[in-house]
Amino acid sequence: MQSILETFRGNGLFLRRRDLLALGHSDAQIRNARRGGVIMRARQGWYCPSNAPPDAIRAVRVGGRLTGLSALKSYGHWTPETEALHVTVPADARALRSMNDMRVRRKPSDNQNCVVSWTDRAAERFDPCAWRVPVVDALVHVLRTAERVTAIVCLDAALHASDQGLEGITSGQLEEIFARAPQRVQSWRYDVDGRAGAGGETEFRLRCQAAGLPFLPQPFLPGVGHADGQIGPHTYVEIDGGSAHDNFDAIETDRDRDAKSTVLGTRTLRIRYRMFRGKWHLCEAMLRQALAEDLALAKTTVKRYESPRWQAQKGSLDRKVRRFVEGRSGHETSSGAGRRSGARR
Repeated sequence: MQSILETFRGNGLFLRRRDLLALGHSDAQIRNARRGGVIMRARQGWYCPSNAPPDAIRAVRVGGRLTGLSALKSYGHWTPETEALHVTVPADARALRSMNDMRVRRKPSDNQNCVVSWTDRAAERFDPCAWRVPVVDALVHVLRTAERVTAIVCLDAALHASDQGLEGITSGQLEEIFARAPQRVQSWRYDVDGRAGAGGETEFRLRCQAAGLPFLPQPFLPGVGHADGQIGPHTYVEIDGGSAHDNFDAIETDRDRDAKSTVLGTRTLRIRYRMFRGKWHLCEAMLRQALAEDLALAKTTVKRYESPRWQAQKGSLDRKVRRFVEGRSGHETSSGAGRRSGARR
């Protein structure tokens, strides 16, 4: 007979006492496993391994399942930071508990740290996903409750997840998700791309889009690999998060990549999350200057690498770069003239 831990691992981590008895374990075995610290009681009548994910234990303790950002995080997806636990319960759920103590009834003031939605489908609650909703349902929840950038970041990450060996979504499931989403978010479908390696890259792409800047995600440079983005014929962008780029080995790798891309005649701009989130005006000015220089150098005879993806869309993208550079220059000229005129008056 399999051990009680193997029973949990093969049946969704959370089981009721009657489930354990039906699977061949006795009350004495359940008591001994609890006393030995092998399993714990998450909620009245519900048990799980003591090393089960903490957020999963809290959700079951409340009386529901992880949903939204909390569920997506449990699948290993890149998600925006959130301090609240997102839990879904059936519409007729009763006796909800504090996420920290199963003996304490849930209070309205608990909403600050644990957001509960009453939308769970009871028929699915006792399948192997008893402690979290499927990825598709979690994304539908995000579309119903989150703002635009958060929702697009999560959808991009879910599309990209399958490339990382995680449970993600297909393009067909993306259509299903939007079919279940509110009318107010339908236009967001056209902003979902799925190629970004991290949520910060999606955020940056959306900012570029709003500023009228072209942005191609994940272009490939021979001998270098994929860059985070490309904004001009020979101008690339790396969007660097915190810990992943702060250790010595990562810094050396980044410098090697930048040197190799320079040999190709390209330029790499490195931008930290904190910079583009807090100083976008400075980032936009830097991008505009880099693009103006790129256009000027493109007229010289210097041999420079140009990615096939950029060449394939060269006409429309180059026109977009020129409009952006010229438009911003014209805006500054008129603004400067206005200031000088004001000064004379």
